[in-house]
Amino acid sequence: MSYASKIYQAFKDEPQKAEVLFEFAQFVETFHEKLSHIATKEDVELAKKELELQIKQLEANTQIKLKELDGKIETIKIELLGEIETTKKELDGKIETTKKELEGKIETTKKELEGKIETTKKELEGKIETTKKELDGKIETTKIELEGKIETTKIELEKQIRELDGKIETTKIELEGKIEITKKDLELKIEQTRSSLLRWSFLFWLSQMATLMGILYAVIK
Repeated sequence: MSYASKIYQAFKDEPQKAEVLFEFAQFVETFHEKLSHIATKEDVELAKKELELQIKQLEANTQIKLKELDGKIETIKIELLGEIETTKKELDGKIETTKKELEGKIETTKKELEGKIETTKKELEGKIETTKKELDGKIETTKIELEGKIETTKIELEKQIRELDGKIETTKIELEGKIEITKKDLELKIEQTRSSLLRWSFLFWLSQMATLMGILYAVIK
């Protein structure tokens, strides 16, 4: 692939620039090929002048094409701005129309829902009132039944309490008797323990005195 083709491929996204560079590269390659066959100084000077002339011409063409591109870009820019403005106005109009339509639908839906809510409210109030009456009747019936059961239970509990009072009294008397017996037994044991302690204390004292006398006798002797 020639350098001209490579340059064109590199700038193919910008066709105007790629075309100019392609022509310039092609010209340089042609001129280089010619130079390879020239041997005289005059030919070289002539080719040089020709090359300079073509470069100037190429620069002039490039400037012209760049100006043309700038003009086209500006024209396209103006056209795009006009289209954007037109599109914006169209969208504003559509948005306004859609807004009004939605507001109308919202208002209609609001009225429908308010009507349904009012109807549902009345139905629920009727059901609540009916349910309240039914519950009041059931509560009254249950109250009467519970009062009867409470009275029966109260009588049974009073009877059981009286029976328990009797058992408690009997148990109390039995416990008092046992406590009295236990008290006497403890007093007897305490007295016996006291006598035993006194006896052992006396014997311990005698043993201590005997030990002390033995120590004194050993010292004196």
